[in-house]
Amino acid sequence: MKTLLFAATLCFFLNSNAQSTAEERASSQSTRMKTELNLTDDQYAKVYEINLGIIQKNDGIKNSTYSEEVKKEIIRSNEMARRAMFKDVLTAAQYETLEKKAAKAIKKKRREKAEKKEVKD
Repeated sequence: MKTLLFAATLCFFLNSNAQSTAEERASSQSTRMKTELNLTDDQYAKVYEINLGIIQKNDGIKNSTYSEEVKKEIIRSNEMARRAMFKDVLTAAQYETLEKKAAKAIKKKRREKAEKKEVKD
């Protein structure tokens, strides 16, 4: 269950291909959350800082000399920390909505991955 939520959260929030800087990605993620979760201005500011901090940490890890396995584990840990921090900022209803959207995103990604695998075979 934790792996599912981690992967869903990661899929839901990460869209690093379209933007180049950590600030742009954090802004994009936070703006999407503000719209989808109806965040207050105060919540938006806190969510932006959380997103920016995690993105910067993950960028550092991705550019490090750690093995791929270690990188994945550290990033997974960072995503779990992000979720814990969001839980402190969001209302229970907002957090539940976030989890539902994340679960839906992971299902979609798994389905697409399965379809790609079928095409290759």
